[in-house]
Amino acid sequence: MESHNLSQPSGSSPYMRGQGDSAPQIELLSVMELARCCSEETNKFLKQSASNDRFCLELFRRAIITRDDVAWAAIYQQYAPLVLTWVTQHQSATPILGQDGSAPLVNAAFAKFAQALTPAKMDHFDALAAILKYLKMCVHSVVADEVRIRQARQYEETLEAIEQEPASDDPADDVVSQLSAQDLWKLILEEVPGEEERTLIYAAYVHGMKPGEISNQHPLMFASVDDVYRIKRNVLERLRRNRRLQAFFYK
Repeated sequence: MESHNLSQPSGSSPYMRGQGDSAPQIELLSVMELARCCSEETNKFLKQSASNDRFCLELFRRAIITRDDVAWAAIYQQYAPLVLTWVTQHQSATPILGQDGSAPLVNAAFAKFAQALTPAKMDHFDALAAILKYLKMCVHSVVADEVRIRQARQYEETLEAIEQEPASDDPADDVVSQLSAQDLWKLILEEVPGEEERTLIYAAYVHGMKPGEISNQHPLMFASVDDVYRIKRNVLERLRRNRRLQAFFYK
């Protein structure tokens, strides 16, 4: 699809929009008539031909200020293809387009537009170009929000997967888990003098806590799950060299 320039066509006169006394009284037009005229003028505008904004402005006014549902439906029907183009052209959109395509993002963009463009703000829009630029900004905002949500969800799923994996492939891990609490603490006193390491081993093997739970409960000691794994690997490496543990390895 081709992108569209939202700047006002250089050759159009600001009051080609009215055409003087011969112009119909917009207030008397039905939504259907406004939508038909708006469609024609929008097509001219997107082709950068001289266009008349006032039909589209009145259609948006009725939708936003008077909350006319029929006018909103006409706006959606008129501009959904344009919004779809903006969505698919967004550089960040491709990875987040699922089996349902762009429809959810298109709907979200219109919802954001309807919420953000209040009746008070509508008074500041006197051209179709300005309204479409605002709608395009809503598209960019919705895509950016969805990318952030997907990234956060992926990060959470990654952490969950890490916590469900075996903590270590080191045989010392299996041996330590089989020792009684009394035997374990004897080894800890011999090989693990640091408070962080003792706290970690006690939480992991006595209380059976997962790395994420350990990090959440002791954030000053373990700022992240990665810190838990790193310290735990160091402890297990030292325990692996312990003579009592070696007896378990080679018996």
